[in-house]
Amino acid sequence: MEKYSYYERKVNYYETDKMSVVHHSNYARYLEETRIDMLKYYGMPLEMFEDMGYVIPVLDLYGQFKESIRFGETIKIVPKIEKVTPVKFYFAYTIYDETMTKVKHIAKSSHCFLDSNFNPVSLKKVAPELYAKFVSFAEPEKEV
Repeated sequence: MEKYSYYERKVNYYETDKMSVVHHSNYARYLEETRIDMLKYYGMPLEMFEDMGYVIPVLDLYGQFKESIRFGETIKIVPKIEKVTPVKFYFAYTIYDETMTKVKHIAKSSHCFLDSNFNPVSLKKVAPELYAKFVSFAEPEKEV
């Protein structure tokens, strides 16, 4: 399967503040939209996990603002799965302008697999094929 490239969206007026700059609270939404779109692209839609009885909460979220994003702009968000463990996975994101020449924002998030009682679940144990698929889409770790 071809690697997921990017998620594209236009910035809406209601996502901005008085200066027509995207309010910081919307970045988490952009990243979530991207993550959901990427998982769907790879045949692992969020609904599938929920139908299996699992939820995938955000454990942490880090972002660094590089350049303001404004109303009417089109942005492209490039995600990558950095690491997958049986219980957790880690994403990195770069938000670019429409031409993908200016970096607007960089971010990272981590997530875990929980059952309906909010207990951690080893995806490797409960769904080994799905775990293997997840791992196959992660970026290979670089040697230092």
